[in-house]
Amino acid sequence: MNPSLAAEAVVGAGRGALIEAIFGAAWLGWGLGVAGAFDKHSVGPALGLLELFLLACSIHVIRKGRRLRKRFPPLPASLRKTMLKSYLLVVFWEALAIFCAWILSTLLHRPDLGADWYAMVVGAHFLPLARIFRSPHLGVIGILIVSWCVLCWTLFRSSDLVISVTLGTGTLLWGAALSALYNARKIAHSIDQVQEF
Repeated sequence: MNPSLAAEAVVGAGRGALIEAIFGAAWLGWGLGVAGAFDKHSVGPALGLLELFLLACSIHVIRKGRRLRKRFPPLPASLRKTMLKSYLLVVFWEALAIFCAWILSTLLHRPDLGADWYAMVVGAHFLPLARIFRSPHLGVIGILIVSWCVLCWTLFRSSDLVISVTLGTGTLLWGAALSALYNARKIAHSIDQVQEF
């Protein structure tokens, strides 16, 4: 792999992990809140500590990637701009789809379906991101989230649907964050080995 591209991949993986960690915590908090299992003595602090750990690791990886980036010629601005535009377009369509899902679930008086549909949109948005960022693991996470949501839709109703969807989605997002951090570590290690020769 081109060292400049690899260094950029480390930064991108750290940013992705940071975003996935934040949204994973939000989904988990939502599910635990609906389940009535979010207490301030055990579950809340444990969730907070895990979230802080993921955030700290993500920030460390971003900083490591930035240090690596300084060692190599930068990627062409046109490539970075194209990737950013593609990413922002995916996020725009994701936000629009979530808004439409909210309107539809409100009209149907089924907020439980809204939770499921929001999570499906989140899962589906990983599919184009996998192509944009050349990260197949994002596609896998997307497929897992969408599959989980479809399974929950067939098995659960009402608050049980919200709980299962949110806890599953949050767990998968945290899994995606861990996967991104692991991949970034492997890439950074391979760059360091190349530099030794």
